[in-house]
Amino acid sequence: MKKVVVSIFIVMVFVFLVGCLNYKAYDLPKDNVSDEEASLVDEIARVETELGLDQNSTELQPEDELVVEEVVLPELDDINETDLTDVINKDEITHTITVKENELLSLKVNVEDPDNDSVMYTFTKPLNKSGEWKTNYGDVGEYTITLTATDGKLSSSQKIKLVVDRVNVPPVIAALKDLIVNEGEVVVVEPKVIDPNNDAVSLTISEPLKSGKFATDHTSAGEYKIIVMATDGELESKETFSLRVNNVNMLPKISGVQDVTVKEGETVTLKPVVTDLDEDQIKLSITEPVGNSGVWKTSFTDHGEYMITITADDGKDKVTKKVRVQVLDVNMPPQIVDVSIKTK
Repeated sequence: MKKVVVSIFIVMVFVFLVGCLNYKAYDLPKDNVSDEEASLVDEIARVETELGLDQNSTELQPEDELVVEEVVLPELDDINETDLTDVINKDEITHTITVKENELLSLKVNVEDPDNDSVMYTFTKPLNKSGEWKTNYGDVGEYTITLTATDGKLSSSQKIKLVVDRVNVPPVIAALKDLIVNEGEVVVVEPKVIDPNNDAVSLTISEPLKSGKFATDHTSAGEYKIIVMATDGELESKETFSLRVNNVNMLPKISGVQDVTVKEGETVTLKPVVTDLDEDQIKLSITEPVGNSGVWKTSFTDHGEYMITITADDGKDKVTKKVRVQVLDVNMPPQIVDVSIKTK
């Protein structure tokens, strides 16, 4: 910058001196010239030579045109801060503000007007007209905001970079209600889980609902504490609920018997097989003439049909089974038991 100013000054001095037609810079009496003046005269003579002036002429020759070189201004990066007084880059981000997810951002702006005019200012989205923004989880990222101030006639703007830092929070599991079912029913649980950060969530459920489905049976009676856990890989949350499976009595089953046909004099044998899925203790009874022993030795006067009832009692419920027993008549010859003398 200083070199440019010095060059311009020298040219101006030169033009002034050239205007004096009878002046010969190099013909000055050397006795009356100081060292400083002599130095200046030599400099002017050098410039004359460079510009192609004839030593006997004070005018530029036609072929000696003044060539003005293009002055290339330095790049902004090469200019000192003091040289930037009148340079304003409105697209340059001058402020960086950092907040965390789910925080309330509120910008305070200090605007001055040299004319003391009333100034209004506005913000671009996501800020509202008051310069506020309630961030949420999931808003992580960088945002460029433009602040514009105006006095109604003229306006100025400034760009601001807003950085929203991620704040990880655990997944949220919706409240789970306690469940009551009966044996034999199917329990299905589908917990609802959301992640405020929109992270992928892994869900696990404790037994017997590990798969989310539990088909109860006669052995399922009891109370279970079910734990539901959700994790985003960093943080986890847990919810519990109670599952109660009411006992449903499984009735005993009687098998191994069927209708029986025998002849008089034969033995009727009933051997019922009783099973109980609840493994309850069973009390078995058989009606007469067979009886609880399950064995009946028929006689020659027992011919006929009998309906035998077998009952299984587990202490809660009773189950019965009917068995038809038919005893066929068998004609037997008379038997001489004794012979004796008749007395008169």
